[in-house]
Amino acid sequence: MNAPQTTTDPDIGQDKILRRYMDLPKLLDLLHHRAIYLRRADGFADRLEGALFPSLRALIDKAHANGQSAHSADDFYRRARLGNYVSCWTLSGKDSMALWQLYGGATTSVVVTSTFSGLLQTVSAWNRHVAIRRVKYVDHSRIKTYLVGNYSDVLTFKHEAYRHEKELRVLVPQQDGNLESNPMGLRLPVPSLEVLVRSIVVAPESTPEFYDAVKNLCSRYGLRAPVRRSRLAFVPV
Repeated sequence: MNAPQTTTDPDIGQDKILRRYMDLPKLLDLLHHRAIYLRRADGFADRLEGALFPSLRALIDKAHANGQSAHSADDFYRRARLGNYVSCWTLSGKDSMALWQLYGGATTSVVVTSTFSGLLQTVSAWNRHVAIRRVKYVDHSRIKTYLVGNYSDVLTFKHEAYRHEKELRVLVPQQDGNLESNPMGLRLPVPSLEVLVRSIVVAPESTPEFYDAVKNLCSRYGLRAPVRRSRLAFVPV
């Protein structure tokens, strides 16, 4: 068995800022468990999650029929969805009102900001195979060129309708045993919140009371990273 390793896209700078939009319960989960929650790929709302391009599906089925592959396209799709866990981040240091509203609402949500370096240090401590990949946005029916070797590779493609997310994905495979018995989520440890968390940003339309509640929560769990309001909360002067 190969030793666990972390692989990344080589063109992402170590200081690149990442954002993870979430509601308050998810922030509490991060602070309380000191862990990143990763969801099984079939648990996302996007029905194209892990979908195979028609050309790739035909190629896999042909190889299976010729005895060159142990799995059909349907098997590959099933393994991609049931045997991989995903944590989604936004590869941008700027606010997105669309993402505020999508992940928790613009009044009662927060953003955890990190850096690529901080995320990489965190996942490298998991002693598991981990891939950190920039998502490519495509029209599944049109794409003809691709590089797919592992079951997780198809999870690095999303429909172009999601392009505004500018997503970076942490992918953790769990392909052994009965895939149906894989839990819907995994919590993998954060050895140091100070390494992972650069700041906490509070939703632009939140009340002063919500802002104070987030500050008090972070203080109670010993998080030293600054808590600030979204820049979208202020009128330029």
